[in-house]
Amino acid sequence: MAVMSSAGSATDVDLAFLRDGVAARCTAGDAYFAAVAQELAECAAAMADRFFAGATLLVFGSGAGATDAQHNSVEYVHPVLPGCRALPALSLTNDVSTVTGILGGNAPLEVYAHQLRVLGRPGDIALAFLTSVDDAAAVRGLRAAGEGAMLTIALSTGAEGVSSVAATHTFHVDSEDPLVAQELHLATYHMLWELTHIVLNHRGIAEVRR
Repeated sequence: MAVMSSAGSATDVDLAFLRDGVAARCTAGDAYFAAVAQELAECAAAMADRFFAGATLLVFGSGAGATDAQHNSVEYVHPVLPGCRALPALSLTNDVSTVTGILGGNAPLEVYAHQLRVLGRPGDIALAFLTSVDDAAAVRGLRAAGEGAMLTIALSTGAEGVSSVAATHTFHVDSEDPLVAQELHLATYHMLWELTHIVLNHRGIAEVRR
């Protein structure tokens, strides 16, 4: 049945567009999470191990990834669910003076690598949002974190593949649609947060080192 097409009202074409968009995202999500389910569990367990040992989570990303980094870090330091303790986390993109200072210098692609070398410690966790696997600054950051004996996590996208992304755990969305990728990355880092807390709560959050 056709829907009224007066100004401000949806038409059959509008509804079909929305319906097809939702269906496509559901299909992409089903395929993605079926592929990364085991990796999600292993990554969350590894993060819990690091947090138990006193690790700090260092999150970074450029462009849209910078806002995801800020969002993700806040969730750890300010948990919204009862029984979940605050965990140390820092978004590297929040340090505007350092970021803009490095970007204005002679080695702008070292923006995250430099911060990770200064702020990171062996045993910490580095999580990067890559809007492209060619994001040289984020890739260099991951490499520096790995060289510093940190657990490294990459949330990447693009149809090119992930050969250039060196991380302990990689969650790659094989899509050129940035909206689909952002939605799946959002779900991914929320799942990692929740699964990490499930592990910590199971072990006894009071025993986590401060």
